[in-house]
Amino acid sequence: MGENRRPHTRPKNRCFGSGPCAKRPGWSPAVLSQALVGRSHRSKAGRARIKE
Repeated sequence: MGENRRPHTRPKNRCFGSGPCAKRPGWSPAVLSQALVGRSHRSKAGRARIKE
């Protein structure tokens, strides 16, 4: 295994290093207020959404 080196050029998108992928334009944490996250298949609301 070789030594990890920094790339010579930086990505054009500044959001590249903030996680596995860049967020879409206009995204905000407010969208998570209605999102079913985690083990949603076990919750009543999650099971209802799966049936739809």
